[in-house]
Amino acid sequence: MIEKLQPSSLHNELISLASNAGKPIKLDQAKISNITQDQEIEAYHEGKQKDDLKQELILLSGELNKEMKRINTDINFNYNDDIRGLVVTVREVDGDKIVREIPSKEAIELMKKMHDIVGLIFDKKG
Repeated sequence: MIEKLQPSSLHNELISLASNAGKPIKLDQAKISNITQDQEIEAYHEGKQKDDLKQELILLSGELNKEMKRINTDINFNYNDDIRGLVVTVREVDGDKIVREIPSKEAIELMKKMHDIVGLIFDKKG
């Protein structure tokens, strides 16, 4: 004996979507407020994680700089807000001339411009 399968809720949802194609959507006000709350909570956690990461990188750069001074080298670590990461600066022994900066100033400017462009594309900053 073959039992007739009951349509699943997904199947019913697909049929409902197909039958209502092209019709205006009637959104439940409770759904809208839940979506808005979820987005706000997600944005808060994302911002919190970015702040935590920034603080960790600043602390790490301070510890690395102390260690570099201890071993008597002219390598300096700094947090850069534009790229949201560390920048390493290598100086000559006398400390006047910069031998190398990683990432370079040009790369930092490029990253900054690319971030602005992506922000404009996705309308986050624009």
